[in-house]
This record gives sequence, C-alpha cells and structure tokens, in this order.
Amino acid sequence: MRKLLQKLLKRPIIWLSAYFAAAPQRDLVFKSLTGLLESGGNLINKRLQLVEADLDQGKFIIFSDQHKGNKSWADDFAGCEKNYVAALTYYNEAGYHFINMGDSEELWKFRMHEILPQNENAFHAEAAFQPHRYIKTFGNHDVLWKNPLDVALNLVKYFAMPLYVYEGILIKGHTSNGPLSVFLTHGHQGDKMSDNNAVSTWLVSHFWMPLQRYLRININTPSNDHFLRNRHNQIMYEWSSQQENLLLITGHTHQPVFASGRYYQHKPSEFDAAQIPENRNPTYYNTGCCCFSDGDITGIEISEGKIRLVKWTHEEVAPERMILEEQDLRIVMNDMKKKLPS
Repeated sequence: MRKLLQKLLKRPIIWLSAYFAAAPQRDLVFKSLTGLLESGGNLINKRLQLVEADLDQGKFIIFSDQHKGNKSWADDFAGCEKNYVAALTYYNEAGYHFINMGDSEELWKFRMHEILPQNENAFHAEAAFQPHRYIKTFGNHDVLWKNPLDVALNLVKYFAMPLYVYEGILIKGHTSNGPLSVFLTHGHQGDKMSDNNAVSTWLVSHFWMPLQRYLRININTPSNDHFLRNRHNQIMYEWSSQQENLLLITGHTHQPVFASGRYYQHKPSEFDAAQIPENRNPTYYNTGCCCFSDGDITGIEISEGKIRLVKWTHEEVAPERMILEEQDLRIVMNDMKKKLPS
C-alpha cells in the first residue's frame, strides 16, 4: 500500500510543498534585508556579525539547510550525513572558515532531545572549526538559537561557549580590485510562510511530518540547474542587484543559484534563453541545501580569489567534492560594475 501511495502522491506532494512553503513579499523582503544590513556594529542585539577578510587569500565554506532530525523516515538530513561530515573534515583540514547559515536543526518537526543525540558526529565536525573559524546564523526552522540561553543550555555539550548565533554576517572584504562586501543570511526574511509563522510550524509538525514518515518521501529533489526558478530567489536577486560592491548569499529555498545565473555553464532551455546570462548582475548566490533526497549536499566556497558552487556526493566509494560552477572574483566585480541593459 505504501509503495502505491508513494507512486500516486509523490509528485502532487512535492508540488504542493513548493507552492505553499513560501510566500515572499517583495517590499517585506527588501525592508528586512536592508534593515539587517544596516544593523551592523550594534552590540546590543548582535544581529549582524562583521568580519574583515582578505578575499584574495581567505577561505570560506558556506553550508545551509541541513535540517538535522531524529534519523526517522521524516529526517531529510540522515542520508546526507556522510557527505556532510566528510566535507567539513576536508574544509577544516584545509584551513577554511565555516559559515553555518541557518535551518541547521529541524525544530519544526522534532524536539531538541530527539535531534541532539542522533547527530553527534555532525556536531563534532562543526565544532572542530572553533574557536576562530566557526560562525553560525539561525533560520526559520531553528529560530530558537536566537536566544543565547537556549544555545548555552542545549549546545554546551558540543560547542565551546559562548557561541553567538547571528541573523546575518557581513564580510567586509578586500581584494586586489578593491573592496567587496559579502552579505550572508539564511534568507527567510520577509517570507510570510516562514518568518516566525506559527501556522506553518504547526502544519509541518502535525501534518507533513507524519505523512512524510509514512510515505518516506523527501521533497528536496536534486537540482539540475543553478538559475532563478524560485520567486524568493528572484526577489533576493532584485535586492542584491541594487546594492553597491556587495554579493548576497542565502539559503532557505534549497535551490542552488550561482551568480544570479550569469555564468550558467549548462545549455539553457528555450524558456531561459532570452533571460540568461547577459541581463543578470552576478550579485546573488544560494547555497542549495544539505538534505537532498539523493544524499548529495551543495554549498558555496570563497577561496583564494574565486567563488564556487560545489557539490559533495558519494556515488562511488567515498564522498567526493565536485565543482559545479566557478568564477574569479575579479571578473564578478568587473561585471557588477557594468550597466545592465534596460
């Protein structure tokens, strides 16, 4: 019976999840992102962490949306854990800074005491970047980390304290081409279905989780392109394209985006041909997620003057790093300064 229901319901459930999961409003998204960016240096609420970096030499790996769960069939991260731990081990040994960008723990579906003991390998791999190379933000599914007391009580077993969890990060970067800022936040800001919405939380925990557990369906299907197919990604791009000398990197949508699609390396469809690539300012990036149904994870690297979209997969014997898209930051900066066609 389960297999029959899987076959009948998988497509409509994935469609419904995508349709109802987000309700971004352009004005709210713009207001939220601008407010967060302008909150830098506020020592009271600690919303935004400022980081100074030489982007010609520095190394950063950004992962988002792990959605760690309890290892049941409703846990989307369980099949990705092997790739995730292998990736973090690689980046730690290579001297990268790790930015963990929200929805790391799935607190809409599961209770904290279910998640923590089931994910100790992942927590230890994250904590290995401490004390100076680990930065954590919260998302809509783990907004609990906004409260320092909850962080201290629940994560003290795995992380050195105090562990500050921010809403956003601003890397004030220096390059041979001049200044370049990188603004990072989970990306749920301005989304009516995600930004502290109690109804969405209730639906996920009381409807979607039992259904997913029974049908054993992971809605995070692998992404075959890195363009702006999600409305929230499109709005994020519109905001970022209006900023000066700034790249925006988010997660939240689970759909990887590289440079707003400008350097899209795959043959575009007829639908996309008129939109890609010259009419895109290369200002917006999305990490994708660490909970794809095939066990793969995607993230954004900034390393030694380049920015990359990478995937970790273990189709053969061991987890392997693959570069999906790559561009020199000097080219990105030059193209950001070009006037877009009207």
